[in-house]
Amino acid sequence: MFLTDFSIRRPVAATMMVTALVVFGLIGVTRLGVSLFPDVDFPMVTVTTVWENARPEEVDNEITDKLEDAISSVSGIKHINSASMQGVSRIVVEFELTKDVDVAAQELRDKISTKLRELPVEAEAPVIDKLDINAQPIIWLAVRGPQAIETLTKVADEQLRPMIQKIQGVGEVRVGGARKKEVHVWLDRDRLAAYNLGVGDVISALTREHVEIPGGKIESKDKEFLIRTVGEFPTPQAFNRMIVAYRDGYPVRLEEVGSARSAREESVGVARFTTKQTGGMRTVGLGISPRSGANEVAIAQKIRKVLPELRRVAPEGIIIDVATDTTIFTEKSIDEVQSQLLLGAIIAALIIFLFLQNLRTTIISAVAIPTSIISTFACMYWMGFTMNNMSMLALVTAVGLVIDDAIVMVENIFRHRTELKQGAMEAAFEGSSEIAFAVVATTVALGGVFLPVAFMGGIVGRFFYEFAVTLAFSVACSTFVALTVVPMLSARFLTVKQTTNGLFNLFNRAMEATSSFYRHLISWCLRHRLAVMAMAVAAMVVGGGIFTMLGKEFVTAEDEGRFMVRLETPLSYSLEKTDSVLHRLEDEMIKVPEIDHFFSVSGYDGANKAIAMVTLTDKKDRKRTQTELQSVVRGLLRQLPDVRGTVSRISPLGAGSRNEDIQFVIQGPDIDKIDQISRQLMEKLESTPGYVGITRNLEIGKPEVRVKIDRARAADAGVSAREVATAVAALLGGVKTVDFREGGKSYDVRVRLKENQRVLPQDVQRIWMRARDGQRLDVSSFVTLEQGVGPNIINRLDRSRSATVYANLEGKLLGEAMPEVQALADTILPDGYTSAFVGRAEAFAETAGYVAFAFILAVALTYMVLAAQFESFAHPLAIMMGLPLSFIGAFGLLFLMGNSFNLFSMIALILLVGLATKNGILLIDYTRQLREKGMDAHEALIEAGATRLRPILMTAVSTIGGVLPVVLALGVGSESRQPMAVAIAGGMVSSTVLTLLVVPVVYSYLDQFTNWRLVKRLQHRFMAPDAIKQAPGKQA
Repeated sequence: MFLTDFSIRRPVAATMMVTALVVFGLIGVTRLGVSLFPDVDFPMVTVTTVWENARPEEVDNEITDKLEDAISSVSGIKHINSASMQGVSRIVVEFELTKDVDVAAQELRDKISTKLRELPVEAEAPVIDKLDINAQPIIWLAVRGPQAIETLTKVADEQLRPMIQKIQGVGEVRVGGARKKEVHVWLDRDRLAAYNLGVGDVISALTREHVEIPGGKIESKDKEFLIRTVGEFPTPQAFNRMIVAYRDGYPVRLEEVGSARSAREESVGVARFTTKQTGGMRTVGLGISPRSGANEVAIAQKIRKVLPELRRVAPEGIIIDVATDTTIFTEKSIDEVQSQLLLGAIIAALIIFLFLQNLRTTIISAVAIPTSIISTFACMYWMGFTMNNMSMLALVTAVGLVIDDAIVMVENIFRHRTELKQGAMEAAFEGSSEIAFAVVATTVALGGVFLPVAFMGGIVGRFFYEFAVTLAFSVACSTFVALTVVPMLSARFLTVKQTTNGLFNLFNRAMEATSSFYRHLISWCLRHRLAVMAMAVAAMVVGGGIFTMLGKEFVTAEDEGRFMVRLETPLSYSLEKTDSVLHRLEDEMIKVPEIDHFFSVSGYDGANKAIAMVTLTDKKDRKRTQTELQSVVRGLLRQLPDVRGTVSRISPLGAGSRNEDIQFVIQGPDIDKIDQISRQLMEKLESTPGYVGITRNLEIGKPEVRVKIDRARAADAGVSAREVATAVAALLGGVKTVDFREGGKSYDVRVRLKENQRVLPQDVQRIWMRARDGQRLDVSSFVTLEQGVGPNIINRLDRSRSATVYANLEGKLLGEAMPEVQALADTILPDGYTSAFVGRAEAFAETAGYVAFAFILAVALTYMVLAAQFESFAHPLAIMMGLPLSFIGAFGLLFLMGNSFNLFSMIALILLVGLATKNGILLIDYTRQLREKGMDAHEALIEAGATRLRPILMTAVSTIGGVLPVVLALGVGSESRQPMAVAIAGGMVSSTVLTLLVVPVVYSYLDQFTNWRLVKRLQHRFMAPDAIKQAPGKQA
């Protein structure tokens, strides 16, 4: 081959080429970002519309339905998921992966703009945002102390946040659990009545008196002046002197009918940070997100370094701690992978030394590992990848692969030196030329495997893109090294002297005995081909049986050291009552020894809901796993009366996203019927073992007071329904009027009745309005109150009303649970109502299809590549017989190690398509070379098997050794990586052992069939018909 010959003749040029790759790799590794996941764009856009004080049904009818009508005409939509809540409409639009999220967001803006006039005038403009997984906070700081929440908010927002935003790489810094500053104009109902004033008079006065209007400009010969009319009140207290109206010629000021003061918005949640040392304290959180492409771990380290300075500038008594830090798991997981990579490289090198027993040979082979891995970093940087779980897993997997080509190359050169007694240069030329085709063939075959993985469909395909490309480039680098550096070094530094001692002598005798035994065994197999094939089929049947016993799931849960607790109290509970329930749970949770601290919020997404993000002690310092501790907290939740709760892993999309194992949607036309079906399904799941934390997102039963207007009486008084509704909303719910500016910031001015005048439902009837003739009119004269219940939230999926039932699994895997849940639902679903899995279960079902397609494509591409390289339709079939044989060991070892069959073990099977063919390529390629020299097929198979036994065992054992640290790992993040390594190791064992027996037999069958077809063609072409009848084997 030209490349090998060139490298041997031009050693400096070869060295410089490889050195250049290494240099670029070293530059790349210093610039790579670090993150837990690859930088994947989720094509999801959120549309949020605020309509203060509106009921969920009003929000659904007046906002959500109209916006969905506009949104649905946008192309490329996969799902539209909406929730209409008290005062808020939230729509999440999920697009197909092929849709550019920026284009999608712009198209949504264009469509929504056509509906703005149809929305209620009181509603705020819809806010459209792209969902960015990498924009989620990586660290939450807890700012707490004995001070009032207003003081904590001011410190966090005005002192600490600007300091954090100056840190390089920091993006958004959000303030959580804070109460924003407002100006409150609290009105006295009785004083308003005394002056014959209504709330509309006060609002009109605010918009009339609190103004700042540009007045144009004045131009003189030398100067230009901008004119600005300043009519805004300079302080909150100044509003009190505002004239609302005149009565009998005297001004009525705001202070006479109410009061204005600086305040904070009404509390909608209570945030608390709890540790064993300080207990629970009211907290304001600072959520810190990285800039796009930044090194998350480095940013977190910078934030921790600046913590002492933050504590120094904070007022005395304020405590600042890290509440949650996602980068701790990221950093430890990446460190664990790097350790496994290094250990795998050492094991692989030791295996080579054991086989070759020559230090120089081992060094020449092992140089492929650092060279290939370091060079790969250049590709990662060029492609915009980061150091994350997927790319680093690819490098760990590559350790055992990148040395394979070098092993095969140096072993063959070494054999020419020792067995054929050739000189260094001659052995390098002859040995490299003899094996170069097989090296290239295995690399191209592996490339045919990585390509389908890189372009696998679904969001999972996006995650595995970095894995496949990184692995492919590392193998390509290793092939380049094997074809350049290895022959060049072998020609100049390889010696035939072997290390001798008792251990090596014992190993050599064992290898000689194995080789001799294998000669006899392969000869026996070729004489008893049917028996061998029968045993192979039987082994595959056993493997299939083992597969049926494997548990099936999406991804093995990792021990991240943190999890989410959600609890729901009855809908009638106030924020204070929900917080007291959460407080009781916190008191019990902090007693659990393995729980270090937690950050909790009452009123999260509703007054009757609360969450807690729990952080555990370090994995090495606790005896119980995260899964076991989640079960402990579930037990504590069950002790709380009238409370539903769930304990699950934190979603990568943030605390606002659900991450339960089971998310099952029921859709239909009638919300009450959906309520009934979802309740029945929850009851069935509760009575079925394995399902815990069963909740749903449909909430019906929220107490409400319906204000019913007698339209005839209202019309007689000249009062419209809108005027009544506006007055009720303004005085009881409060209404934002104008903006107050101070210190370069803008704050809302909110008008509302005094707190003690809006306590009971009957307070609605004490409101009065002005009639057509200007006289005072009590609302009670044409309004009646009706108490009832209504939904707290209305959900839609793809425009149909829906309810989602959530459940976590305990002692049961997703593959078993999904058909069970569907079967339970089918027994209660009436006509016109449908069901579907979403979330993890939907991804599991979709991924199985994507992986199956990728597997079939990998097999097809591998066959085509081998057929093209060997110029044969038959030989690839023999080579690829190792593939089904590898599954036997993969399934068997997964079963023995207690692993499930999941996404990572599925990907391992695709990788085995390439790995299992490597042994067959080495065997069949050398068999062909011997056949071309005139050797009989059986003799060639026996000789090729005996000659290639050592390199086949070396490559197989080195591949297994490379992933062995992952197989045996117990460190951070090892749970998800282990199934892939286990499947690869088991598959390589069975593939290697059985390939050495079955592939020669299949080759002999195919060779016999091919020769028979050739003879038939020659007979028909060159022999007369009568002669054909008398040909041997054709006699009657």
